[in-house]
This record gives sequence, C-alpha cells and structure tokens, in this order.
Amino acid sequence: MKELIDLINKAHSIVILTHYSLDGDALGSSLGLALALDYIGKEVTVFLNESIPKSLEFLPGRNLISSNCDKNADLAISLDNSDLKRLGDGADIYAGAKKKINIDHHTTNSMEANSLWIDQNASATGEMVYKLIKAMGIPVSKDIAECLYTAIITDTGGFRYSNTTPDSHIISAELIKCGIPFARIAKKVFDIVSHSKMSLLKKTIQNLTLYCEGKVAVSWLLYDDIYPVNAQSDDYEGLVNVGINLEGVEVSLFIREEEPGRFKGSLRANDYVDVAKIAGKFSGGGHIRAAGFTAAGNPDDIIRRVLDEIKKEL
Repeated sequence: MKELIDLINKAHSIVILTHYSLDGDALGSSLGLALALDYIGKEVTVFLNESIPKSLEFLPGRNLISSNCDKNADLAISLDNSDLKRLGDGADIYAGAKKKINIDHHTTNSMEANSLWIDQNASATGEMVYKLIKAMGIPVSKDIAECLYTAIITDTGGFRYSNTTPDSHIISAELIKCGIPFARIAKKVFDIVSHSKMSLLKKTIQNLTLYCEGKVAVSWLLYDDIYPVNAQSDDYEGLVNVGINLEGVEVSLFIREEEPGRFKGSLRANDYVDVAKIAGKFSGGGHIRAAGFTAAGNPDDIIRRVLDEIKKEL
C-alpha cells in the first residue's frame, strides 16, 4: 500500500484505465478513484473504450472521463483488468506512462507494472479502491461512495455470488453511511430492463440447451439476433445466469457473436467447477466461478470445444 501511495503522491498527471466491455466494477472503481484523486488536486482523467452503459449512466464523476488522455502521463493506473489486450485503445496510454500501477482481483493476471496489487480474495476492485482511498486519508464523499457501492454490488450480484465476503458487507455498510440512495442504485443496476435486452433474453431462453445429464447449460446469440435490436453492451449483462440459475446446472456457457465470426463467451459455475481454468484454455480468464473468453469461428465448433473442457472438470 505504501508503494502505491508513494507513486500516486509523486505523480501530477494520472490516467485511469479499465477493460473494455464495461461493467459496474470497472466503471465504479475507476470513477470512484478518479474523484478521490481529483479531490487532492491531481490532474486525473479516466479513459474508456466505449460509451457508458445505460444502466450505469447515473454514476457521478463522468466529467473526469476523456478520450483525449496524456499518452506520456506521470502515472497510469489500470483497474479491474488482468490483460493488457483488454485495455483496448488504452493499451498505448498505459505503455507510454512514466510509471504504472495495476490494481485487480482476478485470479489470472498477466499485467506488468511498477507496482502490482492483486487481491484474489476481494469480491470487487471497488473494495480495493476503498481501502486505498482510506489509507491515503482522503474523505469518502457521497459521490465516491455511490461509485464504489455500485462496483461492489455488481460484482457480487447484490451479495448473492459466492465471492461475497465479510469485507463486502462491512465496506458497503460504510458506504451506505455516506447517504447514498442504495435502493435506487440496486434497482437501476439489476431491475430495469431495456426493450432490446428483453428481446435478447427471450432468444437466449429459446436457445437454451442442456448437456451432461442437465449439469451444463449452453445458450447463444448470433449476430443476426443482436444487430436488429440495436443492443448495447449492458444488454448482455446477466444473460449467462439464465443457465446457471436452472435447477441441477453446475456450469453455464453463454456465447454471443459480437461481429460475424467473432464470439465473446461467458462461463459461470455454481459449486465446484473452476471456470477460470476452462477460460484459460481459450486465452481468457477471470474468477473460479465466473470467467470469460473470446473465440473466432463457427459457433457449433466453439461450443463443442468448450464443452469438451467442461466435461473434463465435471
């Protein structure tokens, strides 16, 4: 922690980066840290590869987001990201910074930095950012709290996922004390469904197929399913859970065709399968019970190859 704080204190210009395919932890932890560093007078910007998902547009700190970032910043901080490639266009910004910090909680991480803080026991990067802000003596404002609470509840599924820890609840309680509208945040993140997502959800359920005596659920969306409804990145959030929530299922695989011939895969497990290990076979990664990967080719072939790896782990 002291090493991280020293690097931050010595830097004037700081760029915060996170992975593409934004989720609540990536954006919430990035904006929360940016607000804290802005408070102590740092010249801080947040670089994003895409527009903010509709379900996260309520988050404060959006004024600190910029596509025009210093490519020779004093310090680049990569949050919630385990692979340089997943920084997208931000990879060059990270590479060009004078100093680099990587803060992440994934079980697989190949990032290089002057200071690495990897905590696989943290349920969300937002928890780690909270601890960093407190260690720096920066007051946690209502805006910072709203960002970090969103980070934690999204990565714990509203405290329902197995990665939830006592710290998840303790830190969230401290954030709620800041006066955040926690019930409204949860409703925006989890409950409100766009018309485009409803169309994708219907198709995902329609395609759902069970394998291995009902222990594996597989579903998919093709490009022709996605393009006509003008789907946004947050419309895919939670679709993998259609399979994992089905009685008797241990592993859920969901793939979507982001562009013709290119697929993004999501894996979830309930009790004992390490899906990060499976995702790693396809140059992906993540957590023991939640992981992802990308693949190119025919969807039937991709599903078959992933199924073969799942069967080995069952």
